[in-house]
Amino acid sequence: MRKEDYIKLIRVAEGIMKIEEASRILSGCGLDEGECTSVYLLWEVLRDNAAERFRKSDDMEEDSENYRVFTEILENREMTAEEKWEEFMR
Repeated sequence: MRKEDYIKLIRVAEGIMKIEEASRILSGCGLDEGECTSVYLLWEVLRDNAAERFRKSDDMEEDSENYRVFTEILENREMTAEEKWEEFMR
């Protein structure tokens, strides 16, 4: 995937997280419940195209750790989309 496309997808994910935050404030429910869960397929696309250390693993413990580190970066509001891309490609 091209760098520019990956950065655009990071920005889309950041927008989804803001919408989810607003949804929780207004309704008490997030996008991870009900019919909107498919928006999180974007996390899979980003993760599948990131460096090996973030990708899915058959080992459940390793997979959980990979996902934790991945989401920690993606949810970091102090980092720009470009900085997140750099970290995801390391």
